Amino acid sequence: MARPMLLDVLHGILYSKGIRLGIPGGWGRLTVAMMGGHTDIVPFQCPQIHDHAMTVARVPARKYYWDVDLNLDTQLAVSQWYGFDMDSAYVDVYNYEVEALGAKMIYSDNAMPTVDSSDPLIKTPADLDRIGPLDASKGRIPMSIEWGKKLIKKLPGIPLRGNFTSHWSLICQAIGYQKAIRAVKRDKGYGKALFDWANDQVLFPYMQAYAKEGFKAGAGVDAWAAYPVVSFDIIDEWILPYAKSFSGRCKKELKMNVLAAAGAGDYCEEDPAKFDKATLFKCLDYTCETAGAKMAFIAMGRTQDWDMHWVVEYAYARGKNGKKVPIMTSLNGRYLRDSTPEEITRKVGEWIDLMGREGGLIFYVGSIPADTPPINVHTAIHAVHTLGKYPIAADLSAVKVEPPQFRPFDEWLNGRPEEDLILQARAWEPEREKVLA
Repeated sequence: MARPMLLDVLHGILYSKGIRLGIPGGWGRLTVAMMGGHTDIVPFQCPQIHDHAMTVARVPARKYYWDVDLNLDTQLAVSQWYGFDMDSAYVDVYNYEVEALGAKMIYSDNAMPTVDSSDPLIKTPADLDRIGPLDASKGRIPMSIEWGKKLIKKLPGIPLRGNFTSHWSLICQAIGYQKAIRAVKRDKGYGKALFDWANDQVLFPYMQAYAKEGFKAGAGVDAWAAYPVVSFDIIDEWILPYAKSFSGRCKKELKMNVLAAAGAGDYCEEDPAKFDKATLFKCLDYTCETAGAKMAFIAMGRTQDWDMHWVVEYAYARGKNGKKVPIMTSLNGRYLRDSTPEEITRKVGEWIDLMGREGGLIFYVGSIPADTPPINVHTAIHAVHTLGKYPIAADLSAVKVEPPQFRPFDEWLNGRPEEDLILQARAWEPEREKVLA
């Protein structure tokens, strides 16, 4: 069993300060990299894998997304099977609030619950009064609270942190993206009403429910606030001010450290002809601010086509005394899914050669698509750990990266504590009236 996260983090801190008694484990490696240094290898942080883990384990979505133990154990088992440097797990965070408020949902046998955009929760401004405040006993809100409490039991040292959908993404889920843009651009009174509703009637009651259960921290993700999905003026005028105000209120009234609008400004330009260094720098400033850490954080963008020299330049520009800030670089999820193992290995080598020689590099994937071939994930991790051995080889093209060796998931699972739960879930026949009540 891996040692507790806090001990590993402490080991990493001491290692960074020159007290090097052995090599830290996964969380320690991450800690050292976040402090600008390196241990034995470049670390690969566990990404968002909930849909992918469900697919690998072949468990039904209609049970997986309502069963805390199945959801957590499946994610942790798949994470350990892959060999990410630190275990973690994630909820399908964008659906809980609107579902509990009565939004029409699409429930699938093989994917997470999704809002039915053809019948939005909010159709007119009058609906804001009709809906009323969030009832934290509805939908899967209680499950999200239980999920957080069980996570810290399964991964000792993980902070007790509540997950939520930040303001802009919540509004887009409730009203639809186009109508949300129209409101903040053309009807600012309605835009303010939407943000106030999200802030006061939905998210703060959610945080109150977390606080009553002993949560001291919260994190609100905001993928709909990526660039150019939203412009910089929307981020500056709406998204960041509400996020900062919300964090301050939670700190003052609930004694919770809440980070809102996480990921806002993520550079997700799809047209390589429009790639622009100054725009990328501004986006990285936003993601640095909303992540609450001084670093170059990359999540969902079309990174396989970027000029990563720009990222290195940014990291040095934002660093001090000639040192760069840490870089958390993300292999694009679609690229990971659609590429060959050879292409993935070459990309990993290019990035380590350019960004990893001095340390301060972490690999990541914003979210692994459900249907990603497992060989591609194993290849990415194996390539990072092979080519990212310190000291980095002078000529990485000369380093032979053998195909990763791994047992099929079911064979690996045999005899593990999670096996019975996963096998029972595969045989489960949904009583849909009970599950979806």
